Amino acid sequence: MGFWGTYVVLRSDEPPAHVLPAIAALQGAVSRDGPWSAGWRVWVVRDSAGSLPDDLLEQLHAVTGSPVLLGRVLDSDAVHVVATGTSVRRWEVWLQLKYAMGHLLTPPASFDDDNYLGDDWRDPAYEAQVEVTRLEILAQAPGGMTGARSAQAWARDACLVPDTVEAIASVLDGDETFAEGLFFQLLQRLGLNPE
Repeated sequence: MGFWGTYVVLRSDEPPAHVLPAIAALQGAVSRDGPWSAGWRVWVVRDSAGSLPDDLLEQLHAVTGSPVLLGRVLDSDAVHVVATGTSVRRWEVWLQLKYAMGHLLTPPASFDDDNYLGDDWRDPAYEAQVEVTRLEILAQAPGGMTGARSAQAWARDACLVPDTVEAIASVLDGDETFAEGLFFQLLQRLGLNPE
């Protein structure tokens, strides 16, 4: 079983539970060891701590006035990254979107009324819905060079020194056994981890 939870990346000396004390799930946030760029911290909020509000990014940004980045991990298969800056608007990207699809759209069971249909059984209607949903997500949260340009602009707005667009794109389009590995590679490419 993989990790389910959210990484909260803040430029703040205060933990997220102090920044937004009304959100109970943030009380369980644990600091993730760095090193991180000056003033930045990364916090881990496990799903077992409770649910986070859909507008957590906006709430954190409103209270801190600083750039914020969140990484929502789905069973270590995929990460949904969203961020906002001081002058750069919200952007988002998925790391390993193809592995997220089974979490976003529940696949059909490989059984009919009485029979196991086999390991290679496919449901064409489900596969078509997955492709439609995948394309909708990519229209809103593009990866590759487009996503990398947005990520680089956010990093510069956050007063970080990001890597090249090509280096960032290689992470956005990467593949790892544990999606969190790609997330931390992305933080490094954005200049949040100076090593």
